[in-house]
Amino acid sequence: MPTTVYDTLEIKLSNGTVITVQPLKINKLKKFLTAIKPIQDGTADTDEAAMEVFVTAGMICMEQFAPEFSTDKDLFEDNFETPTLMKILEIAGGLKLNNDDPNFQGANLTGNL
Repeated sequence: MPTTVYDTLEIKLSNGTVITVQPLKINKLKKFLTAIKPIQDGTADTDEAAMEVFVTAGMICMEQFAPEFSTDKDLFEDNFETPTLMKILEIAGGLKLNNDDPNFQGANLTGNL
């Protein structure tokens, strides 16, 4: 019997859509890693800049999980809350911010307030 070597998570969006999130395939992971580079190198140095990076990375994830959310930024932002987005980035791309608050609403995205 085959074994799955990763976990998946079903997430219900605010519009009722349910998506299944799992680690990104390598081709999407490469795009994801390029998108989050400004977080890693510190060039996304404001909370607004960091959120733009996270939204872009989230839309890349949606190319694999729910393509209808991968091309329209307004549609994406209307259907994803910050905690949902951060959980998707964690599972899909391995991005984990140092914040244990489950109600995290976007404060201190870059470590700067």
